[in-house]
Amino acid sequence: MKKQFSLISLVTFFFNIVVTSVNFMVGLVFLKETGSAFVFGTLVVIGPLVSLILTPFMTKIVDQNNHKIVMLVSQIFTLVSLFLYEVVMQLLPRWNLEWTYLLIVGIRIGEELFTVCLKASVPQIVDKGNYQRVNAGMQTSIAIANISGPILGGFVFGLITLSVYVWIAILVVIVSTRFTKLIKFNEQQKQAMSGNQTFGKVLSYLNSQGNIKSLVLIAMFVNFFASAITIGLPIVVLRQLHLSNLTYSFLDSMTSVAMLLGGVLLTIHVSGDELKTVYKSMLGFGGILFLFGIPGLAKNHSAIAIMLLVVLTSGFGLSAVFANTSMTTYIQKIVPNEIQGGIYSIINAVSQLFVPLGSLGYGILFDKFSETIIFFASGLIAVIGTVIVMKKYIFRKVMCSYVNKWHIFF
Repeated sequence: MKKQFSLISLVTFFFNIVVTSVNFMVGLVFLKETGSAFVFGTLVVIGPLVSLILTPFMTKIVDQNNHKIVMLVSQIFTLVSLFLYEVVMQLLPRWNLEWTYLLIVGIRIGEELFTVCLKASVPQIVDKGNYQRVNAGMQTSIAIANISGPILGGFVFGLITLSVYVWIAILVVIVSTRFTKLIKFNEQQKQAMSGNQTFGKVLSYLNSQGNIKSLVLIAMFVNFFASAITIGLPIVVLRQLHLSNLTYSFLDSMTSVAMLLGGVLLTIHVSGDELKTVYKSMLGFGGILFLFGIPGLAKNHSAIAIMLLVVLTSGFGLSAVFANTSMTTYIQKIVPNEIQGGIYSIINAVSQLFVPLGSLGYGILFDKFSETIIFFASGLIAVIGTVIVMKKYIFRKVMCSYVNKWHIFF
């Protein structure tokens, strides 16, 4: 188990740090060469579009093929994308931006295939009792990559060219491919490749499962409302409180640090009811979102405002990692193996799509309304939305409790 856990964590880290660092460097290159914020912003849309386009095909690709082969192919596809970019850039340097766009698309395709397949592969790699630990390990690796990727990309941007860094990225992907080859898959747990699974069947299953539908809805509105924090934090820190850029950077990093610590905690402590953990995390997220409206009111008490923001940004990171890990574990336990790829693909597509939509929506709102009002209203809506989504879960728990008492009485 320890070897499997280590291999999954390592391959997740190496593959994700390539994606995050290359994306960050490409963004800097685009901003430097074009000077256009719009062109820079288009990079944010590529991920959700790739995820959305691939979603109908994920069941055919992931659920009907050997997972280890799909993971290796996704990494090789990323390698080929990086290599072709290098070759073409040497032959056609004047088409720099166009080929860089294609590079990002290629990397995103590889990332989507790899991420969905890895999550769907956990039941084939470890026993059910270790699902949460493995998922928490992946969340920890992703958090480390998200922290170090932009730092690495920003550091090397001033030292070497994107072309040189692409060669480094190629070497890192090769290393991650090697780790993937070492992961052992349980042959008895592999789903039969019957060729009968279709995207329509995945949607039909999703429609029949109230709890799974509630998780999709949570993924939708949480990623939308999370934009209130990502867009609103710099506004509160820099515009309302008039604090330094260094203070903003520190507060922004607390979310990733909390996700890292939360992932480590979940590898040690296994929760008994994943669905309950998801709902509790989302209620906590709504409360945190509401409380984000308070620091902006403490303009004359900067120290208090900073301490409160440290607690809130950390709480945001913890609620995110607890919800994501528990959601992934619940799906691995409940959803049949042969359609897990399709379910994860739908959740990924919905999650990624609502990030730019949330950024656009809150960007407009923060230009027109008070930050405090926006946070208070968003927090209330998030809490009410979570309660509405989880009402069937609460009803079922209450009914089960009464049934158990009835049996004991008789």
